[in-house]
Amino acid sequence: MSDEANALTELPGNPLILYIDDEALLREVASMMIEDYGGRCIAAVDGNDAIEKFAEHADEIDFVYVDYSMPELNGYETIVELRKIRADVPICVVSGLDITPEVEELHRKGEVGFLSKPFREVDLLSSYSRYCRK
Repeated sequence: MSDEANALTELPGNPLILYIDDEALLREVASMMIEDYGGRCIAAVDGNDAIEKFAEHADEIDFVYVDYSMPELNGYETIVELRKIRADVPICVVSGLDITPEVEELHRKGEVGFLSKPFREVDLLSSYSRYCRK
């Protein structure tokens, strides 16, 4: 466990986080982790649901976690749509699979973070700290 992860025991500033995943159990667990550490969570079931919820709360949302593999809109397509609404929102791609070249390029440029599944609470907390540009 890194010193950064050890030092972070809460999400500073009560952030509002959009967590997007088509797997109900993962949405529920991630939402509980976020809320247990002082954040607020809006959960979305897929890319379309996420775009709708993001549009409603675009000025309030501090951070987005987006699953890469989802039906209809994948993570990359969802990112493109979210950035049309608000270009500066910090985003972290979550995936149990290898990321595609397009997401790798965004990550290399520092435009998105990356979190591997499965993840622990400490991984979620440290990824927020690492990729949130507040």
